[in-house]
Amino acid sequence: MPTYHRVFISHAHTDNTICKQYADALRAKGIDVWIDLTNAQQGHDLSEEIARELRERTAFVLMVTTASNESHWVRQERSAFNKLMNTHATHFLNGVERMILPVRLNDEVPTLFDGIFWVDAFNQPIAPTVDRIATALMLSPVDRRDPPPPPPPNDRDEIGIPESLYRLGYRGWRMRRTGISYIEPPTCPVAAGMFVMGSAESDAQASSDEKPQYRIPVAAYAIGKYPVTVEEYRYFLRANPGKQDLLPSSYTFPKDAEWCAPEWRGKELSWAAQQTRPDHPVVCLTWFNATAYAAWLAHTTGQPWRLPTEAEWEKAARWDETKQVSRIYPWGDTWDKTRANTYDGGPKRTTAVGNYPTGASPYGAQDMAGNVWEWTSSLYKEHYPYDPSASEDDGKNRTDVRVLRGGSWGYDPRIARAACRSWDGPGGWGLSTGAPVCLRAAGT
Repeated sequence: MPTYHRVFISHAHTDNTICKQYADALRAKGIDVWIDLTNAQQGHDLSEEIARELRERTAFVLMVTTASNESHWVRQERSAFNKLMNTHATHFLNGVERMILPVRLNDEVPTLFDGIFWVDAFNQPIAPTVDRIATALMLSPVDRRDPPPPPPPNDRDEIGIPESLYRLGYRGWRMRRTGISYIEPPTCPVAAGMFVMGSAESDAQASSDEKPQYRIPVAAYAIGKYPVTVEEYRYFLRANPGKQDLLPSSYTFPKDAEWCAPEWRGKELSWAAQQTRPDHPVVCLTWFNATAYAAWLAHTTGQPWRLPTEAEWEKAARWDETKQVSRIYPWGDTWDKTRANTYDGGPKRTTAVGNYPTGASPYGAQDMAGNVWEWTSSLYKEHYPYDPSASEDDGKNRTDVRVLRGGSWGYDPRIARAACRSWDGPGGWGLSTGAPVCLRAAGT
């Protein structure tokens, strides 16, 4: 049996009838629901009971209508629950992280919760809508965890982001000094030390530019757990309005393009279209776009974000510290099409980040085989061994080709090998060319 958040339903009393139906339907699914169906404005003092129930509930379900948007009591309840969410001591209750779930009942849009996941129940049957609400309220292992450490210095405020990203460890922030908002991705720490880079001479699948195999030292760093998403890049563009060169390129798929998903055929993959999938990797980016995004994130946060080098990317994708070996694929040496989004097993389009958890690397990084190509900071050099002094130039060279890694949804398993290398000019882009895995390096 699934387990759920304990729910406080906040609504306007003029909406009692419909809200009671939702409350009863959720209870029928085994969800613990509290809802006030009396009218506090007519002399029934519920203030202490409401305060207690807010403290004891981990989910605040806001039934959004014109009346609830105008209700003083709903605003009071929302404010009280927000305070519980934003206070370190009460952000978790019994190991469960509090959440707000707006449910739109009429054509009012919950603008105060811009960016937070919400359920659209407008003109929708109750039964399937209740199923969607129950799914959003379902507790998974990630919901039960130890409370986080105390928050960083009080220079930023948390903001809402799509629930699908929040559950994967992303967090949204607004800097108080500048008012700029951004999304911070979860990262995977990679310890300093040697690793084996490249492919063995005996590897028949390997290209000549992957050989010879050799050991190379890499300093400590932390790499983004997932490719940069559409939603992360949207905040970047919002902070840089009018800069057309930062926009992803657009592409119209041929109507008879059997190599892509049926729903894409004859359609334009524009930036507007990408934004309908906020938890997918952003695509159609140049190396200039990728480096600009990383530089903006570093400037906005004051943290040393940048693109990974080619060696850093490869180590995070395949090095098994315990066994001191480099895997062929992030998960091991045997191909498994269920662990990566490639042409032979995927839907012939991008998939949301977090869709292939069993394809994670030894460090926990995902989508390092398939889904999208990822830019690195490195200039492409045909012959190994990799030499940082020749390949890394802090982005000064604006013309020569740069290295991409990881393969994509449009390529076969051979290209998804962790040692496989590709390259393109810094102004090049493709349907499966994404932003890089952002990296925070120790001491840089």
